[in-house]
Amino acid sequence: MEQPRIEGPTMLAAGDLHHPDGPRQRLWWRLPAEWRDAVTAWADPFVVAFLFPIMQWRRDVMVDGVVSPSLLSNLERYMAIWQAWLPERYQPVAIHAREETEAPAPAEGEQTIVPFSCGVDSSFTLYRHHQGLAGRLTRRITGAMVMHGFDIWLDQKNAEGVYTGLLGGARNMLESLDVPRIPVASNFHEMQTTWAHSFGTHLVGGLRLLAGRFDATLIPNNIPYARLYMPWGSHPVSDPCLSSRHFQVIDDGGEAARFEKIQLIAQWPEAMRHLRVCFENPGSHANCCRCEKCLRTILSFRAAGVELPPAFLTDVSNRQIRRMRFHHEHNTRQWLEVARGAEERGLGGADWVRAVQSAVRRSQRRWKWRRFKRTFVPLRNRIRRLFRGSPLSRRELAQLPAALRRQAANGTDHARV
Repeated sequence: MEQPRIEGPTMLAAGDLHHPDGPRQRLWWRLPAEWRDAVTAWADPFVVAFLFPIMQWRRDVMVDGVVSPSLLSNLERYMAIWQAWLPERYQPVAIHAREETEAPAPAEGEQTIVPFSCGVDSSFTLYRHHQGLAGRLTRRITGAMVMHGFDIWLDQKNAEGVYTGLLGGARNMLESLDVPRIPVASNFHEMQTTWAHSFGTHLVGGLRLLAGRFDATLIPNNIPYARLYMPWGSHPVSDPCLSSRHFQVIDDGGEAARFEKIQLIAQWPEAMRHLRVCFENPGSHANCCRCEKCLRTILSFRAAGVELPPAFLTDVSNRQIRRMRFHHEHNTRQWLEVARGAEERGLGGADWVRAVQSAVRRSQRRWKWRRFKRTFVPLRNRIRRLFRGSPLSRRELAQLPAALRRQAANGTDHARV
């Protein structure tokens, strides 16, 4: 871990992960210099952010910096959880530090930071705590981190323009609640990890960077307690294990379904104008109103009995719903949740609800067929190797460069292109 340094109006915090037999991985965060007093001098953020490459390497680690021993204890539980979920991918390792000393508590207590993306989950968390609607769990939110490099990657098309648009919407929403906005950029997506597994450590690592001022963070829940599944990068079982004595990581909002969250944030006019859920609109921060997440959110407004907000320029047709193809099985669970919400409001016979159920059934049949075919993959590969010299298909072989094609023909296996 390097000493943070000021570069004009910004501050850079950076660190490297060295593997004796592999390449160095460099991670950095950049944020406004006005927040430099909030940046911790401890290496805790980097230990959290580097956790998945460390578990993949299965080698003990020495941290050249100061680390909170309470964090290291919690990380042992975190690693044990991921070993139970994916033992073939991740193994616990011993993490040592040059110095193990507890990070001091912030000078002013009870200051909570939240990650903010203008999405449904983060808007729900922010708004309900600001309005004091979380009962005894209500926290005083005094900062919202808007991260560049999380759902808007630094190398995507028009990344700066997309992030600037997001930041503008976040400014309007946060100013309406008098919550300070903290723009932060990070290159975490360049790390050699599986994003669906590691994005939680990316998020918490960046939030922990400001542990000099904040003593807790609320992580907006995106898998309700009613339908918990794993493995997933941000989970109510694993996220609290990224806490330390003076920085608490709190899962928030898991008791509410998506349509219930929408019913609450519908009371927030700025959210209805600037809500952003879309990751698939190339070069724009606006909702495309065509992708899976846009369509699911639009239907969640219907299920909630809330008029479609200005943040979505077009509605969804039954034909679009029926033609929906899901890339992951958990998406089908999310769509069924929308249908159940509509049924609870007496809308079970609506055409669009039947269209959702039809799309889900077709997808479930497709997933079952794929699982069935997967049992024959080893046999298929042996036959291909016998007659073709490689387990790759003809199309995959044709797409390989000539040198790799010759290696494949000689029996050398390669990852799919």
